Order: sequence, then structure tokens, then C-alpha cells
Amino acid sequence: MKTTWEEIIASDASYIDLIGYGSILNTASHEGDTSEPDTVMVHWFKRIYNLKMAHPNLSDEKIETIRKKYWEKYGVMSLKEARKIWDENYCALNCIYTGSSSDTVNGVIIRISRKDFETYMKREEIYDLYTTRYHYINPETGEITRNTHSGYILSAKDEYTIDNGYAFLPYHEFSRAWAYHFGEYFGKMFDRTTFNIDKK
Repeated sequence: MKTTWEEIIASDASYIDLIGYGSILNTASHEGDTSEPDTVMVHWFKRIYNLKMAHPNLSDEKIETIRKKYWEKYGVMSLKEARKIWDENYCALNCIYTGSSSDTVNGVIIRISRKDFETYMKREEIYDLYTTRYHYINPETGEITRNTHSGYILSAKDEYTIDNGYAFLPYHEFSRAWAYHFGEYFGKMFDRTTFNIDKK
């Protein structure tokens, strides 16, 4: 079931459990008072670089604000570098619902409290949220728990995705390094289930 940040904020929920599959794998990307991440796996979704990192018609001032808040951790240290990203089809990660149980994504589950809902709404405003089921996974052995749990996964709105995109590699390494931080099996699963990494 699809929902929006506005609907979550309007609800009486005191927290949500959010599945992070890209930069949220790395705790340096968390905001507010999130819980410690636990490694999980979901079916029915595909992780793909098709979310355009930058969109047209933004002022230099807006681009610089985005760069300072989100892109410095990827080594983007000037407005000139940020403008170059604007001109290319660099993408961040997205998860798309495929309807196929053979599609699998590993990630982390973090609990976000109500006081931080608006922070994450502003940060992830181009995403819808889908209710999905997940299993906990041992990041070293791949052992999966039998019980399933319910959480939310982010999926970008169609107008922000492109068909001919490819990974912004500093972002990719930022995310991938923490997949391997959790465990070798978990890292290899990230590699196996991530698409459109290289510029062709």
C-alpha cells in the first residue's frame, strides 16, 4: 500500500520503521534520533540507479544549499562540481516495486520517531512510501528469520526517475562500504542486487 509523508504526519503514529537501501545504510546519513540499524531483506522490489540526483530550473543558491547539506559527504566541494552533476545523468538509488518475488533488496531498518517525521519528509520529499514486509537477515551468514515484520520502503515518484541514468560513484561507494561494514555476505548481496552502477 502506498502512502505519503503528509499522511504519516497526519496519523497518530508515534514512530515508523523505515527500510534504508542506499545512503541510509551508512549511519553518517541518519538524521534525528533514529534507532540503531538492523539488517533486513525485502522481496518484490528492485534496487536501481534511476533517480536523477539533480533537476533543472534550480538557482545556484538552491544548488549550493543541497550541496552543503547532502553532497559534501560524497566529496562534492564546490558549486562548479555540483553544476557538473546537474548536467549529467548521475543517479541515486531507488527501489521500484516489480511484482516478482525473485526480486530482492537488502537494507537496514531504522525507527524514526514522530518528532523527526518532518525532517525526513523534507529530506525524502520526492519519494512515496510503500508498506512492505521484511525479514531480519544475518549479515555474515545470510540466515533469514522465519517471522516477517511490517515497515516502509521509499520509492521515488515517477517524475524524478530517468531510463538512461547511472550511479554517481561517490554515492555508490558511500552506500556500498556500509553494506560491507555489516558483513561480507551482506555486502555481496548489495552488489548482486544493485543495477545501473556503471556509466555505459
